[in-house]
Amino acid sequence: MIKALAPLFLLVAAFGLLPGCASINSLGNSVKDRFVRVPPKVRIVEGDSRQVYEAARRAMVKLDYQVLSGGPAQGKLEGLSPIGGGDDFKSSRQRSISIHLQALDDRSVEVSVLLTEIVEEDFSKGANSATETPLRDSMAYEVFFEELTRQLQTQHGK
Repeated sequence: MIKALAPLFLLVAAFGLLPGCASINSLGNSVKDRFVRVPPKVRIVEGDSRQVYEAARRAMVKLDYQVLSGGPAQGKLEGLSPIGGGDDFKSSRQRSISIHLQALDDRSVEVSVLLTEIVEEDFSKGANSATETPLRDSMAYEVFFEELTRQLQTQHGK
């Protein structure tokens, strides 16, 4: 009888371990993301380089990013979100955004966006204690691209 129930016990034990696999997998992804390059999210939009640059800059500002560097000639924009507090009074969070623009022709531009989360767990430990983690799958990408589309439509009077 015990031999007959052994496969059932193994099956129950295997299903009991599966929920833990998902959390181990997500932990593995976050560690991997710190060392393996996370690809940017890419969209192709209509417009010339200057129009798309200006729309991307306005989208960043609308989403509360401070533009730090870049320009239409470089085809890039860099920015930071406001610093937000963590769960305790010793930590803080911030996001950086890096946008690269590549003209495909005089009517379309490839827009590449990479978001990074910057977390300072305990700033009392001194400078350089922050960790930066590229965001692989965040809704913030969709929010940016939707705002970019809105800004382009506003430029074109649609």
